[in-house]
Amino acid sequence: MMVRKLLFALLGLLLLVTSGVSFHRSRNLGEPVVLSAGVTEVKRLGDYFEGIRGTVNDCHVYIMEGEEPGGTVFVMGGTHPEEPAARLAAWLLAENAEMEVGRMIVVLSSNRSASTVTRVGGAYPPDFTIATDWGERTFRLGDRWANPLDQWPDPEVYIHYPSRQYLAYVDIRNLNRTWPGRPDGSLTERTTHAFMELIRQEQVDLFIDLHEAELQYPVISTIVAHDSGEELAAFTSMMLSDTEF
Repeated sequence: MMVRKLLFALLGLLLLVTSGVSFHRSRNLGEPVVLSAGVTEVKRLGDYFEGIRGTVNDCHVYIMEGEEPGGTVFVMGGTHPEEPAARLAAWLLAENAEMEVGRMIVVLSSNRSASTVTRVGGAYPPDFTIATDWGERTFRLGDRWANPLDQWPDPEVYIHYPSRQYLAYVDIRNLNRTWPGRPDGSLTERTTHAFMELIRQEQVDLFIDLHEAELQYPVISTIVAHDSGEELAAFTSMMLSDTEF
């Protein structure tokens, strides 16, 4: 009887250690970025709003400025880190783009907290690796919602500010549900508030929030646009569709 108890205790300890190692690796996995020569300035999100400085979501903000004046476009990846194509698209811009006219601002992981946890029960891997000509690169896969270690507890019902719309409790950690945020709200609400400050202070003309369709929700080739951007969105959609044939 004692031997059986000891074996179960050792098995439990083994599971605890292996899961702990996996969790620590996922939480602290480095994701290097080799910046393009076109990046002229690097800031932090906390430079725009003090309430986010020093938190897990105090992400890097990469600014590329062309020689000629022009408009400013802000491209944001990582709203939902379990949509890897969106983050990788932002990575490609930060590592390769160079501006001739105007400015481009790029954020790789807007909800960095969500990239440090995987979806419970979803069988999502914690990370994935891409083979390149200069070696393998590993990226976190992440979840749709911020890590509970960074923001907890969730309310029974999430009441969106300022619309007062009732949403699922977990969406208080969903960056796509907390705009425009508030300075005294949760971590995720403060994050969207900080991005609103970035948009205002940098006088952004065009804001692009990158996403990817999920396997069980195939909303592909879709652009959600503000009324003032409908014509541009339609034109962009036609151009993108043309590349598929």
